[in-house]
Amino acid sequence: MGEAVFAAGSAIYMLIVLLYSAHTYFSDTLTVLIDIYSLVYLAFMIVFSLFRKKRQFTKFSYAAFIVMLLIAAVSFTYLIRIQLSANSILGEAVNVGIAFAIIFPTTAIAVFGFYFIRTRPLKKYARTIGVVLLIAAIVLFFYYEIYGFGYKGVNADDETVLSYYAFKAMQSGHDPYGINIKSILMSNSTSYGFTLTTANKIVGYLDYPILFVLVLAPFYYLAHGSAGEVIYAANSAAYLVFIIVTILSFAAAVSKKRLKSFRMVLPAMVIFILYFVQILSVQYLIMAIALIAMFYSIDKWYAFAVLGLAATLQELLWIPIIFVLAYMAATDGTVRGAKTAIGAAAVFLLINGYFILQNPGIFLSHVIAPVNSYLVPFLLSPVPSLLMLFYPVSMHGLELVFYVSIAIGAVAVYISRNKVIIASMSLLAYFFLYHTLVAYFAFSITMLFFIAVMETDKEPKRAIKKHDKAGLNRNRRIRTGYAALSALAILLIFVVAYSHYSYLHYFGVNVSYEGMTDNGTYAVIGISNNGIEALNASIIEVYSTNSIEENTLGFSVSEPEYITNMSSCDSACMKLNYINYNILELLPKHSYRAKIFLPQNTSSLRCDIYTKYYYYECPAIIINKLS
Repeated sequence: MGEAVFAAGSAIYMLIVLLYSAHTYFSDTLTVLIDIYSLVYLAFMIVFSLFRKKRQFTKFSYAAFIVMLLIAAVSFTYLIRIQLSANSILGEAVNVGIAFAIIFPTTAIAVFGFYFIRTRPLKKYARTIGVVLLIAAIVLFFYYEIYGFGYKGVNADDETVLSYYAFKAMQSGHDPYGINIKSILMSNSTSYGFTLTTANKIVGYLDYPILFVLVLAPFYYLAHGSAGEVIYAANSAAYLVFIIVTILSFAAAVSKKRLKSFRMVLPAMVIFILYFVQILSVQYLIMAIALIAMFYSIDKWYAFAVLGLAATLQELLWIPIIFVLAYMAATDGTVRGAKTAIGAAAVFLLINGYFILQNPGIFLSHVIAPVNSYLVPFLLSPVPSLLMLFYPVSMHGLELVFYVSIAIGAVAVYISRNKVIIASMSLLAYFFLYHTLVAYFAFSITMLFFIAVMETDKEPKRAIKKHDKAGLNRNRRIRTGYAALSALAILLIFVVAYSHYSYLHYFGVNVSYEGMTDNGTYAVIGISNNGIEALNASIIEVYSTNSIEENTLGFSVSEPEYITNMSSCDSACMKLNYINYNILELLPKHSYRAKIFLPQNTSSLRCDIYTKYYYYECPAIIINKLS
């Protein structure tokens, strides 16, 4: 029963955070509330991972569920005050309903198909029935998608576009990591989107390992037409194919014990379907398939190959891979952990080696760009969000605390020797990542349920014996682990404190809202530089209207009024939906006033001011409270 309660809490959390992500800058109060909600859920997830087999967990789960439900209710109360929230709630309800209508029956039939194949309740006809059910699941899925709901394909994002042009570069014999399609993304910003950096650049190069391109290559090869038509057709076809493959992979990986009881299968299916509601592109389907394969093979001899392939797909998978290796080292000893790590690295190098040799510097810098290029923060994760609200740190500090969180997660997995906590520690790491999406959270939560339905609830005895022979008894392992956790906690405190000092000393930007002017056409803000250095900072405004959830404008758009020392700029400095290149020249210990243009029916507003190494998010404000 405790598992079902935890699943219900997980589903509510995923839905609330999904709604919040569309209004993340509506209210600082709401932001703090959601951040606290996220941290409470993380604690619930960790306790579930460690104690779900204990009798006391059921009672604890009820208490935790009530606390989370109260926070969710308060959060939802804040959300429905947003003018756009009614449309958002209705839209998400429709999306969830469609997802359940399509995926639930498909997954249920597939699970029953593997139930007959693997448990053979009717020995003579079991496999035939199972195969028929699997075929029925596939037919039903495509019938629902194409005919029942009129499937029209899915939009491509910048990652898919980057993958396509990397594929075209490979076809022409060029290095896929040597191209830059910034101009294409800029020209199609409303269709594909883009990823910005605090250096006022966009990511216009392939920033994933090469297998991410290769798995989509057949779809690009078979599609025809213009580049836009090929990208759309290939992405849509891949989306359908990988959804059904993900569903079948999930059903196939459920352990025999779970298939016979179904106690955890049904809650896992609910979370599994909610994952589909929140994914953004084909890559998240591929990641789900890779995760299922990883945890299915975790105790198999070929685990190194699966880990190597997963590492070659997407950098986000590196985090659970690190934790899987820590689990292996704890259960089977450091020798097996090291061998698996070396084998996985060999697979990674085998697939990517040719492209690495072409230009090692470009490959390395591009592949690790998501964590070292100072992407413009999207402070949905609770830790960076709370830091930037109450104890701001430099961009470098945000980067370092993320690395420390990964180390903390690896040590925690090593101490606990628990598969399920791999998912909890992955969520912990994503909660420390400053440029994150709701899909990352859904990714970790779904991972936990993947593991729970795959495992046999038995700790491998041979692993314990190997561990003991190595002379690393349980007490020594735990003592070493806690010492490492203490050292990492101290390091984390030091990094935060030092980067906060750096932020105040060298940046020190602060913004206050002073009202509106010109009949509500502009919001007046005060900007001060309390640091010791002159700053050349970029500034953009982010706003919501009665019909737009979020959009961006630069100060150079629609009759700008520049503040003192702002460089001159014409329309070429800024494109609609694109970051502007206005530079604020802020002298130390000086204050300025500026006017931000307000589009008609603006309901909420904030601004971002940043240099390459520092970022300031202005307090969000509701416009009708200014007037």
